[in-house]
Amino acid sequence: MWIKADLKDRSKTVVILCAGEGHRLEELGRQIPKAMAKVKDKPIINYVIDFWLPFAKRFIFVVGYKKEQIIAYVNSLGLTQEVFFVEQDSPKGIAHALSCAQDKISGDDFALVLGDCLCRGEFLFPDSFFQGVGVWRTGNENYIKQGYSIEISGDFVSKVVEKPKELKNDLCGMGYYFFNRAVFDYIHSTPASSLRNEVEITDVIQKMIDNQKQVYPVYFRGDYLNVTSAGDVKIAEQIL
Repeated sequence: MWIKADLKDRSKTVVILCAGEGHRLEELGRQIPKAMAKVKDKPIINYVIDFWLPFAKRFIFVVGYKKEQIIAYVNSLGLTQEVFFVEQDSPKGIAHALSCAQDKISGDDFALVLGDCLCRGEFLFPDSFFQGVGVWRTGNENYIKQGYSIEISGDFVSKVVEKPKELKNDLCGMGYYFFNRAVFDYIHSTPASSLRNEVEITDVIQKMIDNQKQVYPVYFRGDYLNVTSAGDVKIAEQIL
């Protein structure tokens, strides 16, 4: 059964990463953070918050470029959840951004959400899990190659590859992750990759898998888009 997941007992904390500058959104103006780019007259961050509102008792926003704009906008929404802001002082990737929020995470389990990823649809969650990644089936190979690929063995994720050159299936890894605090041990012990000289979150997840940690695929049915360019904004308007 496909459900719009009730994570209230699993992911009371939702960490949203919105520190990005968004070089490929230059034509929309470099004076705003990427998450503040507008789709149908509302900032991307607004749609992200709206989708994850039912799952969160605490939001943690990791901010950076033009952080004042994100902070002011989120504060203007009057959220009833606990809201915290932490700063990533330089763009060092997803894993580093998550580590900036470590001290603010309440409880063991939390969701990690990229602030430039939009979706409309439903998740299918396992009855119980400790770690998982969002997985979306798509016929668009470019979406997978621009993000990361997923391979499944039995009930669990067996391999994740950042920006793969070759694909073995139609499974696209999404910018949504479901972790517990064990992930921080792996973040701190994973070396920077040669791809971007950053600690890639996919390398962290693969290290967990290689160490026999069970990582579940959390399948999503619907529309999904990582907004990286002005052209993506037009696609997002159709999705939303």
